[in-house]
Amino acid sequence: MSLNSPQKSIQQQSGSMLIIALFVIVVMTILGLTMVKLLSSSSDSVIHEVFGARALHAAQSSMERNVAEAFPLTQDGSGSCDSLSTFSFASVPGLQNCLTVSSCTLTTDYVDETTQYYHFESTGICRSGRITASRTVAVDAIVE
Repeated sequence: MSLNSPQKSIQQQSGSMLIIALFVIVVMTILGLTMVKLLSSSSDSVIHEVFGARALHAAQSSMERNVAEAFPLTQDGSGSCDSLSTFSFASVPGLQNCLTVSSCTLTTDYVDETTQYYHFESTGICRSGRITASRTVAVDAIVE
């Protein structure tokens, strides 16, 4: 009777390693898929961050251009404040897929006739495939 007992116990355990192996395979597959999804979302967030930074730099560059046109460093000091302008950065390395829409508003209707209020606003838009990022920068200036 003692000889039959170990054989019977071995026969009852046959197939348990198969179930454990399947369990480990399923768990490792789920873990691998989770890691792939995590890495994919991480790379997407980096891409959005880079395009957001490019759009911000494009908006700031356009803003500086508009301010320089409104307040030139010439002797007569006469500048221009265009109401709406667009600029494409097609030939600028790093900003090839970016463009800006800028506006300048001049107001002289407040305190007295000599005070001028300028409002500059610039929006940078960068696109590549299905990704679009835009950033807006605004500056106010008073000339008395």
